[in-house]
This record gives sequence, structure tokens and C-alpha cells, in this order.
Amino acid sequence: MKTTLIYRNLFTGLAIVIVTVFFASCKKNTIDPSGQFNIKVVNASPAAGPQSFTLADNVLVSGGLNFMNVSPYITAPSGKNMISEFKNEGTNSVYASGSLYTANGVSFTVFLAGKGSSARVKNFEDDLGAPNNGKVKVKFIHLSDNAPSDVKIKNSAGDELVSNISRNIASGYKFVDPGTLSVQLVGLASRNVLGNFSFPNLQAGKIYTLYFTDDVNGNLIMNEILYN
Repeated sequence: MKTTLIYRNLFTGLAIVIVTVFFASCKKNTIDPSGQFNIKVVNASPAAGPQSFTLADNVLVSGGLNFMNVSPYITAPSGKNMISEFKNEGTNSVYASGSLYTANGVSFTVFLAGKGSSARVKNFEDDLGAPNNGKVKVKFIHLSDNAPSDVKIKNSAGDELVSNISRNIASGYKFVDPGTLSVQLVGLASRNVLGNFSFPNLQAGKIYTLYFTDDVNGNLIMNEILYN
């Protein structure tokens, strides 16, 4: 009986420790008071209307962020499990929410994507190291709900730039020649051409994100974000 009591107390203590660690790990908005990072905010949701954006209860964009609008980089305190919220302009109505973990000195772009029950907040860390040798640095992001979940990206010569990019995922950075970049999106499984897009005047030494999403009519579109 004494041994049973010892094990019972041991397991009770262990359970308390596990619960304590669990709730500590779930603590929201753990801010580093001495740390900072940079965040760029993008409205890629065709149905959302103008948005504001709040991170860890701090309003970073007060409103007016319309579909395809991009904020400049905003300096904000870094931290763990920081709650990010897109809200309908002029209200406290949350359109979509997410969380962000970030270290000091890094840069992120946060996107509002989707609509209705598929509305979501997606975060992508940015690499701001400029390309050399006269190249352009580009990454692609798949935010379309109407396109297949897995997409291949080709250039105008038919060569693969990205062999597969999945929904809500960013590709690695690619290095391309300056000038006009023409790309074709192809369904990975169906091999159907989803669309052809062209981005003129890409400049050597610059960094771009090319993301694809849907317009208000459900058509596939691609947009460009310049970072430097």
C-alpha cells in the first residue's frame, strides 16, 4: 500500500508539472521588451475589404489596407506566440487571426489570404541579402484557393523555376536575369496550364516576392512585391 501511495503521488506530481509546462508554452503575446523585428503586411484576400492589422494587441496598420495593398516595413517588438489579427476597417471584427514567433532583427511578411471559412494569416520570413552578379532574387508564394494545392512554375523557355509549390507555402529564392520575367503556372497532378503571367522591369540587385491568389471573380492572378 505504501508503494502504491508513493507511485500515486509521483504520477500526480508529474501530471502537475506537465500541465504547468503546457500552459506556460501556450502563453500568448510573450514580448521581448528589448527586441525588435520588421514586419510587412499584405492584404491578399479578395473579399475582405479594407483591413487593419494588430500584433500582440498593438495596432500596426490602422485601416485602409485594401486588396493587393502592401504596407512598408514596420518596426515592432519581437516575441513568441504573438497573436496577429486582421480586422475589418473601423471595427473590432476579426476577419482572420494567426500567431507569430520571431527573433530580434529578422524581417517577416504577413499575408491575409482566403475568404470565409478559408480566411487565414500566413507568415513568411524574408531574406534581405541582395543578389550579386547582376541577378534578381525572387521567391514565389501560393495563396490561391481555386488553383490546385500543388503547382509547378515554368519560365518562358519552358524550364522549371519551381518543381512544386504547395498552397500556403513559399518557394526558396531563385536568381533570374533582370528585365521581363514570364512565368507559367501548371497544375502538378493535372498538368493543365493555369495561367501565364509577365513581370516587366525587374531590376538587377533587387529582391521580389511574386505571390499568386484569386481575384473577386475567382480568377487566378499574380502580384509583385519589391523589397529593396
